Amino acid sequence: MEPLKLIPQCIDCLLSLTKSATLMAAPDNTSLAEKTESAARKILADAEINVTSSPQVANRILREIRRLSGVEDPFAEFKAREMDQARKIFSQLKTPIGDDLHSCVSLALLGNTLDFFINSEQVLADLPLQFLNEISYFQDDTDQLEAVLREKPAKVLYLTDNAGEIYFDLPLYEYIRDRSCKTILVVKGGPSLNDLTRTELKSAGLEKLFDTVMDTGTDGAGIDWENVSRDFLDLIASADLVISKGMANFDVSAPVFFLFKVKCEPIQNYIQAPANSFMALWKKEI
Repeated sequence: MEPLKLIPQCIDCLLSLTKSATLMAAPDNTSLAEKTESAARKILADAEINVTSSPQVANRILREIRRLSGVEDPFAEFKAREMDQARKIFSQLKTPIGDDLHSCVSLALLGNTLDFFINSEQVLADLPLQFLNEISYFQDDTDQLEAVLREKPAKVLYLTDNAGEIYFDLPLYEYIRDRSCKTILVVKGGPSLNDLTRTELKSAGLEKLFDTVMDTGTDGAGIDWENVSRDFLDLIASADLVISKGMANFDVSAPVFFLFKVKCEPIQNYIQAPANSFMALWKKEI
């Protein structure tokens, strides 16, 4: 599956991201807002010429905002609030969660409803009812994941996405861990939007729940293959199975189980799936 290329609808989204991230970095700095918008427009113009994917453009813009503002993680407070809210909602769902794979996958997918561009308080408040009513799958390849797990894979990577999602990933992670020789949780190597890093795991006291935690060696939405560490590349090359959360991780070259919600029109058109539907998509080869 090829990465999603930059299209007109993405430009508006990326400019909105620029404004929001700048406000988080420096709420009252109007001159910074002008500088970051100008920088973003230059990056977007270059991306149209050089055919760059949306995640790559977002990463370039976010790094420029960090450079111009001097703020290492403009999203730190946002992530802390999101994780606190997610923890509270997850505690309400503990009882009705089944111990079968499909229930764990459904919960992990509901966690992917979280998004930097959507009000997380409202999203999280709606999750218990959504879980009890069952979610709308556009494609559900959970049975293929179950078949792989019956073979007890030697090494499984669990690629995380938004910070608050980690609570909803826990049952699926534990299910996979109990049926594989080694399961590694992979977080981002640096701040990017509301994506999970080691910092959030540690501050929430969650790191001890995972046998092994590694990172991509770099920041960035999705996987920034040009800047990831050699350790991460070695992990991917040696993995028997990858669980990939979120819409930005399409380009993983290993047997992979994608889990994400279709959140925007470009993705909807790209994979020909209805808006707000859920994907549990198995791909043996990319």
